[in-house]
Amino acid sequence: MSFRFAVVRSALLGLVVTAIFGTLAPHPPGAAAAATTLRDAATSRGVLIGSAVATGPLRDDAAYQAKLGAEFSTVTPEDDMKWARVEPVRGQYDFSGGDRLADFAAAHGQTIRGHTLVWHHSLPAWLTSGGFTADQLRAILKAHIEAMVTRYRGRVAIWDVVNEPLAEDGTLRPGFWLDNLGPGYLADSFRWARVADPTAKLYLNEYGAEGGTAKARGLFALVTSLKAQGVPLDGIGFQTHKLDTTRLSGLADTMRRFAVLDLDVAVTELDVRMPLPANADRLTRQADVYGWAVSACLAVPRCRSITTWGFTDAHSWVPDNYPGWGAAALFDEGLSAKAAYYRVLTTLTGWQRPATDPIGWWRLDDWSGTLAYDASGSARHARAGGGALGGAGRSPANAAFRGDGVSAEASTASAVLATQGSYTVSAWVSLSDRSGYRVVASQDGAVRSAFYLEYHPAFDRWAFIVPTADSAVSGWQTLTSQAVPAAGEWTHLAAVFDAVTGRMLLYVNGRLEASASAVSWASSGAFHIGRSISGGWFAGGISDVRAYDRALGAAELAAMADPLAGLWPLGGHSGDESWFAGDGDPRPELIGWTGDRAGRAGGALALGGTESVDVPRPALYTNSSYTVSAWVKLGSTAGYRVIASQDGAARGAFYLEYHPDYRRWAFIIPTADARDTGWQTLLSTTAPVAGVWTHLAAVFDKAAGRMLLYVNGRLEASAAAISWASAGIFHIGRSMDGAFFAGAIDEVRAQAKALSAGEIANLARR
Repeated sequence: MSFRFAVVRSALLGLVVTAIFGTLAPHPPGAAAAATTLRDAATSRGVLIGSAVATGPLRDDAAYQAKLGAEFSTVTPEDDMKWARVEPVRGQYDFSGGDRLADFAAAHGQTIRGHTLVWHHSLPAWLTSGGFTADQLRAILKAHIEAMVTRYRGRVAIWDVVNEPLAEDGTLRPGFWLDNLGPGYLADSFRWARVADPTAKLYLNEYGAEGGTAKARGLFALVTSLKAQGVPLDGIGFQTHKLDTTRLSGLADTMRRFAVLDLDVAVTELDVRMPLPANADRLTRQADVYGWAVSACLAVPRCRSITTWGFTDAHSWVPDNYPGWGAAALFDEGLSAKAAYYRVLTTLTGWQRPATDPIGWWRLDDWSGTLAYDASGSARHARAGGGALGGAGRSPANAAFRGDGVSAEASTASAVLATQGSYTVSAWVSLSDRSGYRVVASQDGAVRSAFYLEYHPAFDRWAFIVPTADSAVSGWQTLTSQAVPAAGEWTHLAAVFDAVTGRMLLYVNGRLEASASAVSWASSGAFHIGRSISGGWFAGGISDVRAYDRALGAAELAAMADPLAGLWPLGGHSGDESWFAGDGDPRPELIGWTGDRAGRAGGALALGGTESVDVPRPALYTNSSYTVSAWVKLGSTAGYRVIASQDGAARGAFYLEYHPDYRRWAFIIPTADARDTGWQTLLSTTAPVAGVWTHLAAVFDKAAGRMLLYVNGRLEASAAAISWASAGIFHIGRSMDGAFFAGAIDEVRAQAKALSAGEIANLARR
C-alpha cells in the first residue's frame, strides 16, 4: 500500500502453520457450529483469523492483550520485525518486540505471520545511505533474511518474504532494492528464506490486487515467472485495505486465479476506513465490506486465513496516514465490538456455498495461456491447447476462449457431468466461421460424445444433440435454433436435459427455442470446450461456460442470458454486480449518498459537481451495439452534467448528459476520436426538471446504424450515426473533459446490445 508519509506502515497478516493446515478441513460446507469468538468460528470453517499487533498495547494494555488472545488465532507484528526496528544500527539487533510477540503467541496457541523481510519502506538510514555496492547490498540482504528467519525458526510459521514489489501498472516498483539489485532480488529472497527455515510458508504480499486490476495481472505474471524458475513461493497475500464504499466484487475470482498456480492465498491486512465522524450508515456499509471479504475467502478452498490490520480503532494506522479518516477496525476505541465484528462472526458461522453454484465453471478470461481455471471451486480445471486462451472477450477489458476451427480447445482430465441424469450446460459464444461443425461443449463417452452443444452446418443453426447410445451406429436426438446464428455477435446458449421429465431443451439468449422427448446415457470421459470426441473444433469466441448437475429453469437461464456489461446499483457502494466485476473507484475517495427514487436512505449516489465513480477499465465495445441507462435526479443546470461516458484517446466515445445550451437531456457520439471532431447529437423533447427522478437510456444500434435516446421509457430522439472503438475508463458522473454531474444517480447499467423499446420501458418501470 502507498503511504502519504514516511511513517512506517504495516503490511500483512494472518495464515496458518503447516501443522494446522493438516488438522483443519478446508471450508467445510453448511453452517458452522455456534461460536462465541471469531477464533472459534474461523477454526470451525478450516480457516484462521488474525490481527496485526501494535507494540505499545501488547506490552502495556491488559484489556488489549485479553481481546487479542481470545478472538484471534494468528498474530502479525505491525512494526517489530521490520528492518528499521530490528537493526537500526548495523550489526546491532533488537529482537525484543518480536520476541515479546512470539512469547504471547506461544502462550495463547497462536500462529505467527512474520512481517516483513524485504520491503522498500522501513529501511534504516545506515543501509539506504551507506553507499554500498550491488554485491555488498546483496550480501547484506542475504544476511538480514538469514538472521531474521533463523531467529524465529519454528516459531514464525509464515513469512511475508517480499512486500509490495509492484507499481500500480503491474510493473516492478522502482525502489531501493530494484534500483540497486535488479529484479533478481525477488527470487534470491525467497530462496534464502527457504534455506533458513525449510518449514515456513513463504508469501508475496501486495495491495491493490484484489480485483482484475493492472497490478493484479502484473502480479500474476510475476508469480508465474517465479514459479517457472522454481522459486519456493507458497502463497499470495491480498492486503485488502478498503473504503466503506468498496464492493470487492472480484476478490474471490482473483484469488482463485492464483490458487490454480498451486498457491495458498489469504486476506492479509483487511481494514475498512471511513470519513470521520463515523455514523450508523457508514458502520453498516463497513460491515458489508468485512462480510464480503470473509465470504470471498470462504468461497476459495485455498484461502487459508483472514487477517485484519489491527483490531481496535484505539491503535490504528489509518488516521495518521489518512487525515480525516478512521474507525477502520472491528472494535471501537473502548474495545466494544462494532457491526463489522458481528458481520464477520455471522458470516463465518452462517456462510453456505450457494445451492445454485455450477459444478464446473470456466470463465475463460484466464491470465494463464494454458489452463482454464474452474471457478466453481470443484478444481475441474481444463488444460488448454492450440492457443485457445487470450482471445477478445465480451468487453474490451476481459479475454475469452479463441477457437481457430482447427486445434484450439480446453479439456478436463475427467468427466464433469453425470450425463444419465439431469444437467445443464450454458455458454456465451461468438461464431466466426460456419463452414463446418463448431462444437461449443461436449463430454466424451467411449465412441460418441454424450451431448453436443454446437453450430450445425447442415441446418445452419445452433444445435443441442444427444446420441441415442454410445455407439458408432447410434441415432441422433437433435434440437435446433429457430434463427440463423449472427456472425460475430455474442449469443447465450443453454442445453438442458431433464431426466425427470425425459426432455431435452435448447435455449438461445434466454428463450426456449426447441424441446423434445429424449433418452440419455452415462459417460465418463473428459469435458471439452471447443470440440467434441470426434473433432468439430469451434471457430470464434467462447466465454463463461457453466455445467450444472440439474435442469435449470427458464427464469434462471433468462437471467444468465442478460447481456450486462456492468451494473452499478450505487446503493452505498461503488461496486459492479455484473459478471465482469468492474468495481468503480470513487473520485475523490469521499463521496456522498442520498435517498433513491423509492425513498431509501443512502440508496443513490449524491454528486455535487466535483465527484465521480470511475471504473478503471472500459465496460463496452463502443464500435458495436450498446445501451447505457441510469436513473438521475438533476441538481444543477449550470454547465454540462455528464451522467456516463467512456474515454477514448482524445474524446469520450459517448456522452449521456444534460446539455446546458439546449437545456435538454442529450446523447452525443463524436464522429471520431479527435479534438476537432464533429458531434452526433440527440436531444430530448422533454425539458429536464431539477429534483425529479428521471430514467434515461442511450442506445447505439450498429446493425441499424442509429443512435436513440429514451426518457422515462419513451423514445424521444433517434438519428443515423456512426461509432468507433474506445478502450478507456468508464465514468459515472463525469466525462474525460471534466464535465461533472450535480445531483443524484442510481442504477447505472451498461449492456452489450441495443435494447428494444420494450426492454427499456421495463427498466424505466422498475
